[in-house]
Amino acid sequence: MALESEIDQKLEKVQAEELKLERENEKLAKISIHPPPPKVLSYEEALLRNTNTLKSLELAKARLRSRITYSPVEKLLQQALENYRKELESLQATNEEANEAEEEQNLYELVMQNVFEASGKGSGKKQTSQSVDN
Repeated sequence: MALESEIDQKLEKVQAEELKLERENEKLAKISIHPPPPKVLSYEEALLRNTNTLKSLELAKARLRSRITYSPVEKLLQQALENYRKELESLQATNEEANEAEEEQNLYELVMQNVFEASGKGSGKKQTSQSVDN
């Protein structure tokens, strides 16, 4: 019996909530069918609304400004990062210059080696042709 009465009470609560939801849905349907006309503001009301809007915008702007302000530590870190980048760029430039100089030296040595080989072969041919003439 206690179980039946408990179930009946819960059933009544559910039915009451369903009725409440149906009434709310009907009200929403009436409102959506006949939307209220837009409220016409007087000059003073519009001025007050605009003033409040401007105040809230200024507050939001100030909050954003305070969030982007750098702390001294962030400035130091930014400067250290900038110095590191400059140093890295200068090291890379120095390495490139050294590589270019080394390539020039290697090219010079290769050309000189070819010249010596060519002059050695050419002189050898001249010597053989001179010895044949003799």
